[in-house]
Amino acid sequence: MRQSRRAPPIINAPPFVTAVALAIVAAHGLRLITGSSLDLFFVDIGAVFPDRFWGWISGDPVTGGYAPYGNALEALIPLAGTALVHGSWSHVLMNTIMLIAVGKPVYAVMERIMSSRVGVNLAFLGLFLASVVGGSLAHLLAHYPDGPPAIGASGGVSGLIAGALMVQNGLPARLFDRKFLTTSAVFFVGNLILAFLGPSLFGSEIAWQAHIGGYVAGALLFRFLARDLGRTEFRA
Repeated sequence: MRQSRRAPPIINAPPFVTAVALAIVAAHGLRLITGSSLDLFFVDIGAVFPDRFWGWISGDPVTGGYAPYGNALEALIPLAGTALVHGSWSHVLMNTIMLIAVGKPVYAVMERIMSSRVGVNLAFLGLFLASVVGGSLAHLLAHYPDGPPAIGASGGVSGLIAGALMVQNGLPARLFDRKFLTTSAVFFVGNLILAFLGPSLFGSEIAWQAHIGGYVAGALLFRFLARDLGRTEFRA
C-alpha cells in the first residue's frame, strides 16, 4: 500500500510559539492598515516612555510631548504591551523570526515541566512576557528621569535566547555555568557594539538596555522553572 507523504509545515515550530509570533506580526499590520486612527492607542499600550513613567512616579509634569501616565494601569501596561509595537517590518520580522528559532527549544522544556498543554502555553507566555517587562524596566532605569521611548519584543526574545542557551549547555540550568557565562558575555558585548553602531546601521538607536534586561529576567525565570529537570541536549 502506497503511503502518502505529509507536506512539512511552513513554520517548523510548536503552534503556540508560531501563534505568539503571528500575533506580533498581526499587531504591526493592523497598525499600518489603520494609520493615524489607532496610532495614539498603540503609543499608549506599547511605547515605554521614561519621562512619562518617572513623571507619574514623581508627580512632576513632563516638559513637552506626552503627559505623565495618569494611573498605575496606564504606566504598567506598556511594560508588556511594547511587545506588540514595532517601528518597521524589518524590526518586527527580525524579532519574530528569532522568537520562533529560540522559542522552540524553550517550549520543549516547558513540555517536560508542565502536565497540560494549557500549562505549557502559559509557562512559555509567562517567560516571554516577564522578559519583555524586564527589558522595559531596564530601559526605564537606564533613562532616569527621561530619555527616548522603547518599543518592540526584543526584551522577550532576549529572555528566550537566555533560555535556549541554557538548554544548549544541558539541563539542569545553571546561571553560573562557565559556558553560559561565556555566551552571556558575548551577548552583552554584542549589544554594547550595537549601541554604538545602531544609529548608522539601522537609522535609529538600539534599546540595548532592554535586550540585557530581558536576557537577565529570562535567565533567572528559566533557571527557576527548569531547576528540577535532568540533563538534556539541545534540539532545534
